[in-house]
Amino acid sequence: MGPYPGMVLLLLATFLVGNGVSIPTTVEGPFMPVTRRFDPSLRKRSDDLPMHHPRLTKKVPSIFPEQISLALSTPHSIWVSWITGDAQIGPKVTPLDPSSVGSEVQYGTHSGNLTFVQRGNSSVYNQIYPFERLLNYTSGIIHHVRLQGLSSNTKYYYKCGDSSLLAMSEENSFVTPPFPSPHSYPRRIAIIGDLGLTSNSSTTIDHLNQNDPSLILMVGDMTYANQYITTGTMGASCFSCAFPDAPIRETYQPRWDGWGREMAQPAEKISLVAAPCNHHEGCELVKDVTNEAYHIGSCF
Repeated sequence: MGPYPGMVLLLLATFLVGNGVSIPTTVEGPFMPVTRRFDPSLRKRSDDLPMHHPRLTKKVPSIFPEQISLALSTPHSIWVSWITGDAQIGPKVTPLDPSSVGSEVQYGTHSGNLTFVQRGNSSVYNQIYPFERLLNYTSGIIHHVRLQGLSSNTKYYYKCGDSSLLAMSEENSFVTPPFPSPHSYPRRIAIIGDLGLTSNSSTTIDHLNQNDPSLILMVGDMTYANQYITTGTMGASCFSCAFPDAPIRETYQPRWDGWGREMAQPAEKISLVAAPCNHHEGCELVKDVTNEAYHIGSCF
């Protein structure tokens, strides 16, 4: 997909609301598909947000969870993921010890009474380049916990973190989907793609939150980190097109951390299902060096 943040949800909502029509839900369907020509008067792109933008900066102490997200696993299970610790970028980086912070989720069906506990696993990833003058990266500690045996169409409250370190998140909540059947499915699904980290992206996420979907489908091209070089400077929008004979492709991995923080507001309460696309498909950056953010680092 190209670099334009073409947001299906935003365009659909703008059209319907602008014409005085309420946004329908899947329960009211099925509907005949409708295709509408893109309005050329709309702004097609906007500048990337800088990493010091308030929506992209870290706001909790190092051992506390951030970038919290949910991912639907089965009709009765959900993955809860988050990151602790501080990522590093530089010529020499030292990976964090994943065992230094536990992976724990406390949850239940009543706020303030989280009677169930589930533990999971954690890891870090390293993006190491075999060339001098390129900056290497090592991530924070990435935690994954799978909650199983959940009831359908039920609201759960949860906290994640490490209770032994008194480093638990604030209480969040989510609603499990109804058990799938011909007459039972998510009330509203938000479909977004080519999101990136621009002011348009922020507007789309705000609209998504306002529409309160039951599930988010992300159809690719999340961060566009591969359009940056390791110093954080913008590079070519299509590096392989501009430099087909270059021996390496660079990325700026902190853009993934910024994206996780930007998406946390919806993703900590609504399950997000993501599909890869050409900007993070795990292609080789250089021989035997792959895009580790896609393989390991993305929690979504």
